[in-house]
Amino acid sequence: MRRSPIRPRAAILFACRDNGGLSLLAEALAHGRTPHLRAFSAGVQPGPVDLAAVECLHSARIPVDGLSAKPLEVFSLPGAPRIDVVVSLVEGIEAEMESFARRVRCIAHQRWRLDDAAALADPHARRLAYRRLLPNLVSAISELGRTHAFAA
Repeated sequence: MRRSPIRPRAAILFACRDNGGLSLLAEALAHGRTPHLRAFSAGVQPGPVDLAAVECLHSARIPVDGLSAKPLEVFSLPGAPRIDVVVSLVEGIEAEMESFARRVRCIAHQRWRLDDAAALADPHARRLAYRRLLPNLVSAISELGRTHAFAA
């Protein structure tokens, strides 16, 4: 019996400034909604995980297992997963992300312009902002999944 070849999954890296909220939301959503993608997240200047983002994911019944804030450099180290597509989620990180995309030889670099909920000081305001961003992220990630479903 002949087996069909294994189809590789595109590896997507979602990036924002701190990898504490928005990029973690994107990673968690992509894991649950686009199984043919391998999703990761990182920050240009990583900080702590925003509990408001975690609460938003919990209330939407989206698993948060394994999510953590990581620096972008982790994905350029030997043994790191090969990243096919980098997605910059917020303004102001384009130069770092362009440099990273060239360094790791990504197929594509997309620039999304989402509101940076982490900039809000009030935790309640951040929770609401993350909730408002979820539908936009779901839609954009679904489109990304359709665009980057490929075989070797």
